[in-house]
Amino acid sequence: MPCRRTSLAATRVELARVPQAVRVARRLLRTMAGDCGGCVAGGPAELLLSEVVSNAVRYARGSHVDVVVAPNGTRGLMAAVFDEEPHLDRGTRAGSGNDGMERGRGLDLIEALSDTWGVTTVGDRGKWVWFTTAAPA
Repeated sequence: MPCRRTSLAATRVELARVPQAVRVARRLLRTMAGDCGGCVAGGPAELLLSEVVSNAVRYARGSHVDVVVAPNGTRGLMAAVFDEEPHLDRGTRAGSGNDGMERGRGLDLIEALSDTWGVTTVGDRGKWVWFTTAAPA
């Protein structure tokens, strides 16, 4: 797991595109939160990062995913996940005929629990799916 600081506050790691990447990404978030003096970690931030990484592992192409986590403001968080699938399959969303299914709720979670989120494509090389959370009120 090659890990490198992209600045004093941001950490970037390249992970193999395997299910264990989700656990490693959560650990990275918790470590980064400790290093920056208590940035928001756990709860919603961990859930969101787990969702984005697991989607990349499950649906993207390529052998790896890149994960970046960084403080956002005083105690907030920014996280981004790069995979080699240039298109975001918005798939089946909750309430669109998949009631009772365990799939299709990830983007709804991201919309509900993040302050902002988005997708930035990098030509046909892939995309970054990112989100931010703010410090609790």
